[in-house]
Parts: sequence; C-alpha cells; structure tokens
Amino acid sequence: MAFRAPTADTAYRHALRLDDRTRALTDRFGWSVLLVDGGSAVGREFARGHRPAPADLVRFATVPDADGPGFTRRLGLDAHVPCLVVCADVASRRVHVLPLADRTADEAHRRVQDWVEEFHEANHELLARWSGVEREVRELVDVVSGPLWARRIRSAERSRDQQVLRGLAALATSPPDDLAGVDAVLADPTDLPWGLVDALRDLRGRIAGLDADLAARERMAGAAAELAAATDRQDVRRVLASLTADATARHALAPDTAAALTATRAALTRDDARDSRRWREENGPLFALPVFVAARHSWHWIAEQGRRWRETAQHHRQRDFALFSRVLAAQPLEDPDAVADAVLTALAAHHGVTDEEEWTAATAGFRAYLVETTGRLREAAPEGFTLVGHCLPNHPPPVRPLDEEERGLRDGLASRLARDAAAREAADGRREALAEVPALAERFRAEPAARLEAGAPVPELADRSLVEALARLAGVLDGYEEAVRSVVHPHEADPAVIAVECPVGVAEAVGVVVGRSAFDRLREQVARTLAGHREAAGALPGS
Repeated sequence: MAFRAPTADTAYRHALRLDDRTRALTDRFGWSVLLVDGGSAVGREFARGHRPAPADLVRFATVPDADGPGFTRRLGLDAHVPCLVVCADVASRRVHVLPLADRTADEAHRRVQDWVEEFHEANHELLARWSGVEREVRELVDVVSGPLWARRIRSAERSRDQQVLRGLAALATSPPDDLAGVDAVLADPTDLPWGLVDALRDLRGRIAGLDADLAARERMAGAAAELAAATDRQDVRRVLASLTADATARHALAPDTAAALTATRAALTRDDARDSRRWREENGPLFALPVFVAARHSWHWIAEQGRRWRETAQHHRQRDFALFSRVLAAQPLEDPDAVADAVLTALAAHHGVTDEEEWTAATAGFRAYLVETTGRLREAAPEGFTLVGHCLPNHPPPVRPLDEEERGLRDGLASRLARDAAAREAADGRREALAEVPALAERFRAEPAARLEAGAPVPELADRSLVEALARLAGVLDGYEEAVRSVVHPHEADPAVIAVECPVGVAEAVGVVVGRSAFDRLREQVARTLAGHREAAGALPGS
C-alpha cells in the first residue's frame, strides 16, 4: 500500500527521497511520483486503490487538496490537472507530467507499474554496481578510520593526563592560603580531575564555616572590650542586644558564656524605672506648648520682633517653643531661680529684645511660674535626676550607673567572652583544612601518572593495502554524477508523458529544503579519512 505520513511535510520528504540523511547513493538513481487530483474522480480512484506499492527507489505521494492549487501554480502545471508529476532530480526545473483527465485509474496504474518494472530491469546492473561500491567504501572507511579515532582518543587522553599533572603540580607547589584562594582554584578547574574538584568544594564549605566562626570570635572580642569599658546600663544594653542578634557568635559561645549572657540580659533589661517613668509622664503638661503659648501672650508684641519675613504665626510660636524646651531641659535642677533666668535670657536673645525693663515686666508672671514649678520638680525628683529635662517625658532620663551586682555580671560576661574569642579551635581547623590541599593534589596525581608511565600502546594504522583500496574507490566515486546521468527512466520515453520546464524545482514548489546528498557526505568522509591517515602515517618515526 502507499506510504502514509502524519503531516504533508513528512510525506513530501519521503516521496522526494529526502527524509533520511543516511540513505544510499542509489537514491539519486530513483524517481518520484506526485498525484495532483484536482478533485477529479479519476484522481480520487487512483488514490484509493490503484497506486503502485512504493519501491526503494520509486516513491509516491498525493499532494493534499489544500496544497494542490499552489503547487501546480508554482510549477506552471495548472493546465494538466489532474495529473501525475514525475521527477528524478527533485531540484531540477524539468519534470514529466502524465495527464489523467482522459484516462481511467486502471490505465494510469498499469502505465506507472510498467515504468517501475522497466526501470529496475534497465538499471539492474548499474544499481548493483553502485550499491556494491558504496558498501565497500563504507566498510573500508570504518576499517581505516577506526585506528585513527583510537589514536586521537589516546592522544587526547595523554594530553589530558599531562595537563592534569601540571595543574596538580601547581596546586601542590602553591596551595591556597585562604578562602579566596580556594575560590580562585574552583573558578577555573580545567586542569584538575573532577574528583579533586568535588573534594575541594567540600573543603571550601568547611573553610567557609571556620572563617565565619573566626569572624564571630573577633566580634566577641570586640564585645568583651566594649563591655569592660561600659559604665552605664544603656551602653551595656546596646552590647547585649548586638550579641543577642548575632546568631553565629551565639552559636560559638561556650555553655557558661551563653548562661552568663542570659543572666546579664535578664538583670539589665528588667523595668526597674517604672515609677520614675510614670512620674515623668505626669510632668509632661507642666511645660507643654499650650502652657507656653498662654504665657507668651504677655509678651507677644515683643516676640513679633523676632518673626521672620513671611513666617506664619503658628510656625513662629512653634519655633519659640522649641528654643524654650531645649534651653529649659538643659538647666540644672538645683537652683530654680537660675533656671528661670537662663530660660528668659535665651528667649530675650531669641526675640531680639532691646528694652530690658519692658521684657522683665512682661515676663514676670512666667518667671514666677518657672521658679515655682521647677522647685516642685526638684523636691520630687528621684535620686540622680539633676537636670530639668530628666523630669520631663520628651527628654532622656539620666543614665544610671551600674550597681555592684550589675558590674559583677558585666565583668563576668566580658571575661568569658574574651576567653571564648581567644579559643584556637577554629583557627587550627582552618589551618589544617588548608593544609589538606597539597595532600589531595598528591592523592589524585597517582592515577594519571600511572597511565602516563605505563604508556598504553598507540593503535596501529590500518594496513596500507586497505588504504590504497579506499583511495582507488575514492577515484571511482568521481564517476558518480555520470552514473546518475546514465540512469534509464522509462517514463521519459512514454509518448503519453509531457516534459515540462518549470519556474522552480519540485522540492522548492512543496517547500522542502534539499540539503546535502548522501554522496556529498560520503565523499567528504572518505577525503577526511584518507587525509587523516596520511597525517598519522607522516608522524610515524622513519616516515
């Protein structure tokens, strides 16, 4: 039965003898038949059951209805549809056409079958000869090229072993002394065996972990020094927070150091200033913006002297209040009169006061408020609250020095951190890991060195007589094109067949790329094999 393919492209490639790149030289001796039925009854009947079975060198296919008009138009064959299009050279513009309009399907079938039988009878010897030539050429190519490939592989293996030994020698002589050096080796492992590369990658992971441990211990040493110098709770808390957030450093702590860190954090982070904090928050309204603005009404005409051009009244008040708050917070609590004097002096300078008597009179009430309120704060202030700002919520409280218990915890933790930071395990492990590199290089040196020393024998070249026979056959191939032209195609002599010169070849008309033929590939293979043998033979001693 006829060849059927899942797609039109596959069918065309098969019918035009272009579907298999390993096909024989005799493919170009054959020919192809394409049925263009144009929707005719004879064409449909021929396609259904009267198509000859495909032989190796004669191919058949039906041009699909969707492709038919375009196919015949590109070839200039519209006038002959329905028809059989016959071509030997699928790239040639010359085709032969058997019209079907005035024939029955049976008649067309018998005619094509006669062509096939006559083709094989007329070309039997030619086909047999070139099939034998191709078979012998391929066998000789395999025999002659086999040792060449083996020699190339052996040479490549030897070169690779020499390259590996050079790389191993360089690694053993100048091994990396840090993680960056290991990374440099792994960045270009071309000259190293893959087993060694894998081992170096594992080693790199160990060194990276040890480097991280060493860096953590450096941070521990810094934390120990900071703790030893810290005199107040705030500085100690900052160091403790940094240590707690450093997961790598915490992992490297000895158990007693980790316990000391936990105890110190618990002691210095508990809220033992709750009462004083509440008291400070209660003092917030005493000197808040509404209080200051109400008092400022007493000297607002004086304050206007310090107002900037195009400044809003609100922004002016806020700027005055900011100065007032800053100066007030910085004053010592011990002398309320001095607090009031300092604040009013700063405001006078801020406003650009020129009349001292007017200023004193206008601010007398506010001065009395400052003295009275500051005095109450002084009487109620906890121990260590020495500035007005210590008593107010929007300013930092006094820094409380460490008590004896806290100093003991601080010193104990600092001592343990310094001890852990000085531990040598990570540094020793890093040094030992780096020292493994030369030993690894030596371990992987043994195998390529043994192969080179053993000196595996180089495969011998093929016998000279076989090479000469292949060279003779290469000469025979020179007659291939003439042999193709000598093929007898019975359909060309059939009076019912019309020879047509088309604008394009059949392959181009169906959109199939011809590509390189089996003959071109075989001839190039023979040429490469002979050239390779000559080169290898010329390199032999005494040649």
